[in-house]
Amino acid sequence: LINLREEMCRALQLDVSEMPFVGELLQVGEEESRWEGAAERVFHNFGLSLLVPDAHYAKVSDYVDATNLRGRLVYYKVNVDATHDTLFCDADSLAKKIEIKPESPYYGWLEYELVRRFNYICCEDTSRFRREKQAITRAGQIKSGGRRHEKDDRRHLNDRKKYVLGWNNRMKVKAITL
Repeated sequence: LINLREEMCRALQLDVSEMPFVGELLQVGEEESRWEGAAERVFHNFGLSLLVPDAHYAKVSDYVDATNLRGRLVYYKVNVDATHDTLFCDADSLAKKIEIKPESPYYGWLEYELVRRFNYICCEDTSRFRREKQAITRAGQIKSGGRRHEKDDRRHLNDRKKYVLGWNNRMKVKAITL
């Protein structure tokens, strides 16, 4: 995906820094590290999404449509100046455990999306998990809509090689090179 973004930006004469992946702007707070593996599972696909400012949307959508990307790309058109309604976020929400890169022009949009889409209650035990409508356990079991449950153990919960969140990739590089 990084190569795809670089190719697209080169072809469109755009600066790569203007179109980050969501995962480059989010990280699990240091004091919440015990939730990192579960958070990575929930945020994985969102973290691989490209953020495209309004100013570049027409160019990007034309490029994507006209180009065989040789892969899958999800991108969001973002109005960085838009204001958003305030949403309720429980103190135990997964959204509260995520830090947004300071001074990012996408900060407001990301803050809103975290609460709107990822307001999962972090449950230390399965009894609370069963009571909540939208919840997650540290083992990575996810409950949404009060009825749908998912746990994907195809990869180890703490496999940093698959992590996508973080303002730098030191830990991921270390995991890959070991």
